[in-house]
Amino acid sequence: MSDQSGGKGSKAWLGIVAMAGLAWGTYVPVVFYGGKELGGAAGGTEGARLTSILCVGLAYFVLAVLIPLGLFLTKKHAWPPLKPTGLAFSCLAGMMGAVGAICVIFASKAAVNAAKAAGLEAGSYRMLIAPLIFGLAPVINTLVSLVWHPKPGSPWHFGLEKLPGAKLVAGILLVGLGSALVLFSKEQEEKRERERQVVTTSLTREATAAQPEILTPTLAITESAINYPAWEWLVFTGLAGLAWGTYVPIIFYGGQELTTKPGELGGRLLSILCVGMAYFLLAVMLPVGLMGGGVFAWPQINGPSGLLFSSLAGVAGAVGAICVIFASKAAVDAAKAEGKNPATYRIFIAPIIFGVAPVINTMVSLLWHPQAGDPLHFGIRHLPGWILWAGIFAVGSGAFLVLLAKEQGEAAHAPKPGK
Repeated sequence: MSDQSGGKGSKAWLGIVAMAGLAWGTYVPVVFYGGKELGGAAGGTEGARLTSILCVGLAYFVLAVLIPLGLFLTKKHAWPPLKPTGLAFSCLAGMMGAVGAICVIFASKAAVNAAKAAGLEAGSYRMLIAPLIFGLAPVINTLVSLVWHPKPGSPWHFGLEKLPGAKLVAGILLVGLGSALVLFSKEQEEKRERERQVVTTSLTREATAAQPEILTPTLAITESAINYPAWEWLVFTGLAGLAWGTYVPIIFYGGQELTTKPGELGGRLLSILCVGMAYFLLAVMLPVGLMGGGVFAWPQINGPSGLLFSSLAGVAGAVGAICVIFASKAAVDAAKAEGKNPATYRIFIAPIIFGVAPVINTMVSLLWHPQAGDPLHFGIRHLPGWILWAGIFAVGSGAFLVLLAKEQGEAAHAPKPGK
């Protein structure tokens, strides 16, 4: 009987997890293209990025505010108790999520500028952003969870209750090794490009010895581009990893405070609503205030592509967050239907998502090369070397182990069914 009741249900959570990984894995390239389409000489770089952030915020507002609000107002789900700590921490989680999204947008632009300054293809560094973020965020998430142990109504409980196990240590080492390999692959690509430039420049000098003025403008542009801070994209990438790494434990506590009993969806929906409101304030009202007040110019919008893809990126981010919440409930229900510990399947959700997302992001970046006004441009320009693939595999494997160690530790200390 238990096999029949848990048949299809036991697999449903995996489909929702896959949707979350797909959504978060495609977020970075989609939001980058949307922001690039909103750029232009008249609009200015800052206005384009702010408008891209605004579109992301509006998408979150529709999916994470209006939909939960509609479910509450139509009484599909009852309002949970409005506990101040639950509301505050859910809103704080939304702020961290919005800060991470904003940092991704700024990191993408800075990575393109840095790649151009190094004489590389524009997307050379940008495709490294997601692997680094998805490697850093789980480690920060797990370290925060090791020392922060909030209680109902009293969030300020800190301390190291248990020492990290072998899985956690191995996972952190793999993430560190993978990140180092990802960055090392960047340095190798730079070195190869510099060697190609030396050969090309040498041949050009010989071919244009009688026309030296042809070479002068190229050298001037390259020299000015090198002055661009090549490390800026790494700073924004690190900040995004920090923001999204702290998002998970904060939103989990906020949702717990707003939930009266295990498995109840009302508290999770209200938590999503708070996240959406935080996004609305930071990613909609702030950009509108800055551009409406004349601090930055509105971008020149030459077509719908920029607005559409920036909004789609926001949809992807919000869908990923919502899928995590629904996957958690589906996994718990499936485990109960099979007479197992409620955490049996849930502990694999975050490890799978953070292990799969950077791989999906890299594959999308390799295959999808949208041009100005032509988003449906696919193909493989060049395959990365084995060092980058090894780094991404190590980051994904490390993230899986880190989060699996965390989830297994929490499941072991959770109350048993019926107690």
